[in-house]
Amino acid sequence: MRDWANYRHYGWVIAIAMLLVQTVSSGLGFYNMSVYMSFFARELDASLDAISLSVSLFFISGGVAGLFVARLLERWDIRTIMVIGASVSGVALLLIGRASNLYELYALFTLFGIGNTGVSIVVATSLITQWFPDERRSVALSISSTGLSLGGVLITPYTAYLFDKSGIFEAMPLLGVIFVVGIVPIVILFIRPPVTLQAVKETKRNFEMEYLQARKSRFFVCVTAAYVLIMAAQVGGIAHLYNRVDALGGLGVAAGSIQALTLASISGRLLGGWLLTRITIRPFLFFNLLIQLLGLFLIGFSEMSEVAIISSIFFGFSVGNLLMLQPLWLAEIYPSNIYPRLFALSNAYSVIGVAFGPYLLGLVYVNSDYSVAYLVASVVSLTALVIIYSAGQPVSKVQSKL
Repeated sequence: MRDWANYRHYGWVIAIAMLLVQTVSSGLGFYNMSVYMSFFARELDASLDAISLSVSLFFISGGVAGLFVARLLERWDIRTIMVIGASVSGVALLLIGRASNLYELYALFTLFGIGNTGVSIVVATSLITQWFPDERRSVALSISSTGLSLGGVLITPYTAYLFDKSGIFEAMPLLGVIFVVGIVPIVILFIRPPVTLQAVKETKRNFEMEYLQARKSRFFVCVTAAYVLIMAAQVGGIAHLYNRVDALGGLGVAAGSIQALTLASISGRLLGGWLLTRITIRPFLFFNLLIQLLGLFLIGFSEMSEVAIISSIFFGFSVGNLLMLQPLWLAEIYPSNIYPRLFALSNAYSVIGVAFGPYLLGLVYVNSDYSVAYLVASVVSLTALVIIYSAGQPVSKVQSKL
């Protein structure tokens, strides 16, 4: 067994490894959704709201699968879960390239969502919170979750280029190969469960009552409800950003807006991780919600592509931090023995917003325009802010019982 100094040191290897894993999973999943919607709408001659449903199914299936993955984390080696998840995702992406109608597309995006859960945020945040039980957790999470944005910088523009050059049906199998090759070797070589987690498994303690009490608490209910709305506004805004800016400045500028947003998200998240070692989470969450609200409003009412890109950068500063703050706040309040299941449950509800957001903005756009659609997203963000305020400030941290 490694000594404590080496154990602490290896945690940073885990953080960097998860950064790389999430770069691939989010780049080919979360951030690529706006590109998938745009190109599949053209190739299948389908309406934007019909294609948006496939994206919604990706997120819904992922949220539901996350509940089962959280249970599996208590029983299986995390590397087994991640290898299976990456393999299923790779096969799904390969087969999506052969989809000839909407129903096949819906089924395959559902499969993709299930597989992606095994290598995405539930697994990543659970592993990081177990490796970092102290004040370094916010920094470690900011590093590992940077991959969520880095995928948009490195992979989304390449995907748009590949689709434009070779066609979506020819390019999708390559994306499936990239998913597997980009994740499985990292998992096998670097991912390890923490020593303390093994100790917990050996004790076989029953934390069911503690979990049931936590999930009924006012704080958990309010934070979870607020994040349904936060993610609806955020993901809806991101999913339609490509099309919004495309209408103002063309495909090249649209791809640039995604890059600008994700670069801002990376910068904001790294700065946020450092700030959270010095300030409390609650006011920082309020601040980022205000940025999201204003950023979405500005994107919707931009009349020039340059203004839309600047607005995307402003919006982007909140994206990474809001994604990071949900698991970080829950991990700060609740003990690590019940955290994976609590976060998986909260994340599953959040996925309702993730799935509904793109569809909602698409529906408003079809019946009105993008100015109204992004205004709706701003109002949804404001409602989330009010709910977070009503959650109150927890009296004190619940320390890990490891």
